[in-house]
Amino acid sequence: MAGNETGRTTGEPAESDAHREREGTRAEKGKVPGRPSLPFSVVLLLLAAAVAHVGLSGFDQSLRAARGEGVPGVFTAVSLSCVQHPGHESCTCNGTFLPDASGEPEEDGRARNVYLHAAGRDTCREGGTVSAVDAGAANRVYGPDGSREWLFSLFLVAGPLAVAGGVALVWARWALYRPRRRSAR
Repeated sequence: MAGNETGRTTGEPAESDAHREREGTRAEKGKVPGRPSLPFSVVLLLLAAAVAHVGLSGFDQSLRAARGEGVPGVFTAVSLSCVQHPGHESCTCNGTFLPDASGEPEEDGRARNVYLHAAGRDTCREGGTVSAVDAGAANRVYGPDGSREWLFSLFLVAGPLAVAGGVALVWARWALYRPRRRSAR
């Protein structure tokens, strides 16, 4: 086949100079993305789904704790251990929880060993009692002020949604800007 001025053989479909220039300009500016990695995208979405599952599994309990819903009772402090961090102190207050007579009693009617969530030195005094709410957690109860752990659960759900949106945008951008194959006429 004979070649022409542009170096193409005469059997190849002719592209306009403007089209070639436009495609070349996109590539030079970095606007033509490479094909995203399908295995990486799948693994990233699976990890995001696992994190979202963790966030959703405790979300209802976190909301009950924030609203102070659950079985009311009395928490009796047995021990307090605190750790100093830069800028704040984190304390764990271990003790026993006994539900009120008006609430649903424990199966055996006795107090159970738990810790008071988000307790501080002012809330937890050894031998002292505090009104508390059992929101359904196996090993902790919540003070009368409720809890803000629902914020962490919300982050564990919102983060994976953002990751999934990012993966979708990368694939959509690739699909939008990928070079189109032209059919031979």
